[in-house]
Amino acid sequence: MASWGDPPWRIEDRLPRVPLLERADVAVAGGGFTGLSAALALARGGARVVLLEAARIGAGASGRTGGLVLEGTAAGPLPDADRCVAGLAELVASTGIDCDLRLDGCLELRHDPVRGFWRDGSAYLDVEQSVEGGTLDPGALVAGLARAAVDAGAQVHEETPVTAVEAGSPLVVRSGDRAVRAGAVVVALNAYVSPLPPSRRSVHPALTMAVATEPLDDAAAHALGAAAELPFYTVDLPYLWGRRLASGGMVFGSGLAFDATDDLTRISLTGEDPVNALERLIARVRDLHPALARTRIAHRWAGPIAFTDDRR
Repeated sequence: MASWGDPPWRIEDRLPRVPLLERADVAVAGGGFTGLSAALALARGGARVVLLEAARIGAGASGRTGGLVLEGTAAGPLPDADRCVAGLAELVASTGIDCDLRLDGCLELRHDPVRGFWRDGSAYLDVEQSVEGGTLDPGALVAGLARAAVDAGAQVHEETPVTAVEAGSPLVVRSGDRAVRAGAVVVALNAYVSPLPPSRRSVHPALTMAVATEPLDDAAAHALGAAAELPFYTVDLPYLWGRRLASGGMVFGSGLAFDATDDLTRISLTGEDPVNALERLIARVRDLHPALARTRIAHRWAGPIAFTDDRR
């Protein structure tokens, strides 16, 4: 994987190494939120589950997300995605995962030419409404899901990339010279779908940028106002999202970097496009409010995100 920087949350857990099962009811490709949640649910239901992660659990989007919790999907309301927040709260409670889940709501902001609480370029940011949601610690959630899946009986293998999925009965999931034969396969790779059988919709990966400030002192936090206490995202362009950390710092995210061949492993945080995107984001953050103008940027990183042909 190219170097994408480290967010303020780290996943220190090391999972036990066990021999790879040759047969399973279900094989899961990908060790992020989706793959780990699927492995946990299936193992709880009595299935023999093998999960294969190319790097470390949470190495992709799940470990580099900003940790905003929202209802529904980025594409809008979809069938069976209508109680995401409640479902997450139930999962965290049932597994005892300590991930600092806070469900106080999320602010939707819109750019206004005349009024607002923060300046963003030539406009201001004003609150349009508060919606259901909140924040959590992504690293703690990933690690907790992995522990819960293993405790439920799933095998979770890090540094075991899926190199091929071969059709047949059973399906054959290959990782180098090793193979798992499974009745079903869950592909949970987000922006890494391309090496495996094509999905029904073409997916294009990109990196999205984020920065975290050092902890703010009381005066700076007070100056930023109540809007800094709830997570937020803009409903119009230019896009910006942000949240307060438990440490007292702030996280902000915006900006994209693409690879012409749709290969994320070719993109590095030190490349020209990511560097420029990060510098633009930092400049926006410093201009939002005088309290942020001299605040040190403690972390800068990027994480994978996937778009379909219609830009969803």
